[in-house]
Amino acid sequence: MIKKIKSSLWLKIFLLLTVLLFAVSFLLYGLVMAVMPASYKSLVTSSYMEQITELADGLEGRTLNEASGKIYEFGLSHNAAVKLQGEDGTISFGEEDEMDSNSKDTIAVELMLADGVYILTVSTSPGTVNQITQTFRRLLPVIGIVILAISLMASYFVSRFLTKPMIEISNISKRLTALDMTWRCDTDRTDEIGVLACNLNSMAAHLDKALAELTEANEKLQADIELERQQEKMRVDFFRAVSHELKTPITILKGELEGMIYQVGEYKDREAHLRQSLRTVNEMELLVKEILAASRMGGNDFSLTISKVDLSQLIRNSCHTWQGVAEDKGQQFFVEIDAQKFYQGDAVLLQKAISNIISNAITYSPEHETVSVTFRDGELRIENSGVSIAADDLKHIFEPFYRGDASRNSKTGGSGLGLYIVKTIFERHNLNYRIESASDYVCFTVSF
Repeated sequence: MIKKIKSSLWLKIFLLLTVLLFAVSFLLYGLVMAVMPASYKSLVTSSYMEQITELADGLEGRTLNEASGKIYEFGLSHNAAVKLQGEDGTISFGEEDEMDSNSKDTIAVELMLADGVYILTVSTSPGTVNQITQTFRRLLPVIGIVILAISLMASYFVSRFLTKPMIEISNISKRLTALDMTWRCDTDRTDEIGVLACNLNSMAAHLDKALAELTEANEKLQADIELERQQEKMRVDFFRAVSHELKTPITILKGELEGMIYQVGEYKDREAHLRQSLRTVNEMELLVKEILAASRMGGNDFSLTISKVDLSQLIRNSCHTWQGVAEDKGQQFFVEIDAQKFYQGDAVLLQKAISNIISNAITYSPEHETVSVTFRDGELRIENSGVSIAADDLKHIFEPFYRGDASRNSKTGGSGLGLYIVKTIFERHNLNYRIESASDYVCFTVSF
C-alpha cells in the first residue's frame, strides 16, 4: 500500500487533503464546543445583570411586601433562587439550598426599601450551559463521521480535478520516451497546467519534425552508403575483369615476341608474326580505349556536355555508318525515322551509344537476316532477327566484360564493354531503356 501511495500523485493529494480537511473541521468543532458554552454563559449573565439592575431600580423605595411580590415573580419567570436579606430578617424565594454553591452563579444587589436597607441575592443554575456542552459531546461521533465523509468526498473531487491533467501528461510522457509523437494534450485550460500542455504539444511537433528529418537523412545516408558499396564492388569487379582481359593478349604478344627473338620454329618468319603482333597490339589499344571511356563515364566527376541534339539526324548518321557492313553480310537493313526530333543531351555520347546498339545488331545477326531501326514518337527500336539471348544472359548483359557465349572469347563476343557503355550513357541522361529477346529476334528499346 505504501509503495502504491508513493507511486501515485492522486493518492498522495487525496490522502493529504482528507487529513487536512478532517483535522481543520474537527478543530473548528472543538473550538465551537469550547467557546460556545462560555459565550452563552457570558451572554446570559449579562442579560441577568441588566434585568436585576432594572428590578433593583423598580424596587427602590417600595415596602417589603411590595418588593417581595415582585421578587417572587422574577424568580419564577427566570428559574432563579432569590434571597432578600435585611435588618428585619431574611426572605428566600426558590430552592436555593438544593444548588451546589460551586456550580451556581450568584449576583448581589443592595436595595433601599421603605423599611430599610436590604441585600438582594439572585442565584442562577448553569444547567443550560452544561446541557449545551453535553449535547456537543454526544454529537461528537456523529459529527466526526459527517466531517470524515465530507472530507473524503471533497478530497476525491479536488484531487481528481487537480491531478487528472497531470496524470494525462504523465501518460503522454511515457509515449514520448518511446519516441511516439502522434499524441497531443487536449486541454483548453489557461493556467500553468494548460501552458505546460501547450508547451508539450509544441515540443512534440518540433521533435516529430526533427525525427522525420533525421529518418529521411538516415535513409538517404543508408542509400548513399549502399550505392557507394555497390560502386566500390563494381570498381573492384571492373578492374578484376580489366586485368583478366588484358592478361590474355599480353601473354600472346609476349610469347610471339620471345619466339621471334629466339627464332623458335615457325617464329623464324618474323615478317608474318610481326603483323600478327601488330594486330594484337591494335586489339589491346582498342580495348584500353574502351576501358578508359567506360572508367571515365562511370566516375563521379564526369559531366555531360549538354546541347540541343537533332536525334533524327543523329540516328540517320549512325545507320549510314553501319549500312555498308550490313549489306556486306547480305542482311536486309530497314530504317524508319521521324522527320525531326530534338533532345537536350550529349551528342557525342548519344551517337556512341546508338552506334554500339546498331553495331551489335548487325554483328550478331547471321547473314541474310533482317536488321531494322525505327524511331517514332520519341521511341527508338533496334531489332535484329535470326538470333536470341538466353534469359540468364539477359540478367547480366549490361555488366562489364560479360559475354553470352560460354567460352567468353573476345573473338566471338567482343570486348564485353559495349553494352556497359551504352547503359552508362543512357543512365547519365536518365533515359528508360530495355532489351527483349525471343526465339529468333532481339529488340533494344530506348525512350527519349
